[in-house]
Amino acid sequence: REEIGPLYRRLLSDIEEIDYYQLPSVFHSYFEDQQVIPDWIDREKVAIAEQLFLDLGQEYSTCLILRALPAGYSSRNIVKLLDTTGYLSSDLKTGTAKRLYETSQFLFNVMRRNTFEKDSIGLKHTLKVRFVHAMVRHHAAKQHWDREVYGHPINQEDMAFTILTFSIGAILGLDKLGIQLDMAQKDALVHYWALIGQLIGVDDAINPTTYTTALIAYHQIINEQAMACEEGVQITRALCQFINGTFQSSWMAPVTDYMIRYLIDNDLHSDMIGLAKPEGILQRTAFQQATQLVKALNRRRDLSLVQFVMKPVNKVFAQSILHYFDAEFDLKLSIPTEMRQAWGMEG
Repeated sequence: REEIGPLYRRLLSDIEEIDYYQLPSVFHSYFEDQQVIPDWIDREKVAIAEQLFLDLGQEYSTCLILRALPAGYSSRNIVKLLDTTGYLSSDLKTGTAKRLYETSQFLFNVMRRNTFEKDSIGLKHTLKVRFVHAMVRHHAAKQHWDREVYGHPINQEDMAFTILTFSIGAILGLDKLGIQLDMAQKDALVHYWALIGQLIGVDDAINPTTYTTALIAYHQIINEQAMACEEGVQITRALCQFINGTFQSSWMAPVTDYMIRYLIDNDLHSDMIGLAKPEGILQRTAFQQATQLVKALNRRRDLSLVQFVMKPVNKVFAQSILHYFDAEFDLKLSIPTEMRQAWGMEG
């Protein structure tokens, strides 16, 4: 008991390597024994997903933050747990910024090459998250979590939905931006995250490995769990506040709402989390034309002229977020060299 609390806090702040040989013996055994790669792994699909993230990692990350995560905030069960664990803190640093930081670092760690090799950073980081989930369940129970209303904290359905958020949630966002992946790429991404899902503890019965089955599961869960609640509105507003702070521009405030609503592409769920919509014909027309332009450009990404325009924009957006994390919250994201080079962020 004396060791678990300090270890929990230490692992939360450990963003890269975890030297489990230095941990107490029971945790040493956990990190050693749980590195079991599913026998259904398809290495070719893993390679496709890894390359896809190098090619589209910035856009993928954008869709995760602006589409996949806020879509999940329509789940009353999930946002209630975030509230219970302090992620809905009124302090932006200890609440939203910290959550986005941890989510982003998890993404970068598990999308590294060779994640599914023994002692990889991605593998150990996934097992760390599994341990953190166990600790959250333990503490939620001590705080009189209402299982009759919200189900078990971080239960199998919640974990399955989280994994699908990283695959299906982001893929749907890319599609709305005009970045159309072929079926092999979609299957590869779902397969990759299903592997992470099993390592994190998701049962095979609700851990789909193909895009078609995963899409069905994603919509089933989100439609079942969606319910308006104050916590969902609160965490969505905090997310928008973070995004707006990134650009230090007041005119971005309504546009952030509009963009998230556009990417979610479900007015019912968007209304549940309190997203504004363009008012008046001028706003609606201007926003519609802007999104059509973005989609048109993304559909011709094979053209060198389009790449010349889009790459600097993506780079500026990514660097703005990195700078905001660092300058405002003293949180330094660690992006692998392979990704920095692929995204033109070296130097």
